[in-house]
Amino acid sequence: MKPRSNSVRRRLFFRLWWRSVSAKRPQAILALLSLAVGAAVISMLVNLYGGVRRSMTSEFRAYGANAVLAPKLSSASGEVEQGWGMPASNTLDGAVITMTVQEFARQRQGIMTLPVLYGVLHLKRSQPDPRSPESVNVVAVGTELAGLRRMNPAWRERQAAEDSGQLSPCVVGAHIASRLRVASGDPLSLEGLDSPLGTGATCRIRSVLSTGSSEDDQVFLPLEELQTIMGMPGKISVVQLRLEGEAAEVERSLRELSKALPGVEVRPIRQIVYSEGRVLGVIRWFLLIITGLILIIIAMCLMATMTAIALERRKDIGVMKALGATDFQVMGLFMAEGAALGMAGGSIGSLVGSGSALGLARHLFGVTLDMLWWSSPLVCGLAALLAVGAALLLVRTVRAIEPAVVLRGE
Repeated sequence: MKPRSNSVRRRLFFRLWWRSVSAKRPQAILALLSLAVGAAVISMLVNLYGGVRRSMTSEFRAYGANAVLAPKLSSASGEVEQGWGMPASNTLDGAVITMTVQEFARQRQGIMTLPVLYGVLHLKRSQPDPRSPESVNVVAVGTELAGLRRMNPAWRERQAAEDSGQLSPCVVGAHIASRLRVASGDPLSLEGLDSPLGTGATCRIRSVLSTGSSEDDQVFLPLEELQTIMGMPGKISVVQLRLEGEAAEVERSLRELSKALPGVEVRPIRQIVYSEGRVLGVIRWFLLIITGLILIIIAMCLMATMTAIALERRKDIGVMKALGATDFQVMGLFMAEGAALGMAGGSIGSLVGSGSALGLARHLFGVTLDMLWWSSPLVCGLAALLAVGAALLLVRTVRAIEPAVVLRGE
């Protein structure tokens, strides 16, 4: 008989729960509306933060590398000798470094790498022009030209021309192109300086680069080409890295990479790393503070509403206790009712908040958001927990209700 008695109790419990949920009470409607409004605001903020975080990461990516791998400090002043004229002792073994970095990148998503060799070359026009100097000494950057575009998407190349199969392509800074009066498609002669093993080469200008910075006075060519001209096969000066994540994540990845490359200095470009981390950190704390305030307001509203519901149903509680219901069973009914209100309010608020986030992102920021799939379960869970927590605070009220007193109408 006991299993049958338990099933009867369960059916009775669900009947009472459904009656309490479906009954049209002003207090229940108020609780549902407060939960829906709070859930809508939280859902909107969470989705906007996710979209802003992706947008900010994309914007900071335009600034280029946020970390470099360089030779260990070798000068008395503690500075790494940068770029041109760099002796072999201040260069890296490109094959070893590339293999280690590629293995590191395979274990993590969103890492971009770019090997770079610096040097000084003698640059001159293939065809003399009396209006321009015959030749100039320029900083040459040997790297992967396609990778250079991916690493620095903010750089703008103009006068782009198709690559010629006969000559190696090169990219010339805007100031150099202006001084030599050259344009896309023109050939240039390159010669190494003070390099007994260096050889000359000819390249064809693929495009003219304009960044508004030091790159406007440089020439970029394939890494192997500059290694041959400089007489430094297989050597690189630095490896530029672009690691995704906030400042703490970037520095943690760099520490792991430093352990894998003990003979190499691994350092972040702190202006980029910390600026990105600081902006995202401010936005995250703002979101957390606003969310916390909203949760506190909703909790206070729910506590008052659930207390009013319990006092309104004093007679029902008294009858249930007179029929043998325990305080725990009565509290279970209120908690189940609160969970239902929380899930309903959270679902409605999540839909409204997601739609509001899409509209605000489109009209205020001009971007299209990708909704975070976990935002809806998170918001519904928070709303349900708040409602259940508010119901738990009714323990003292439920215990104080005496069946005999209530049934006498006192």
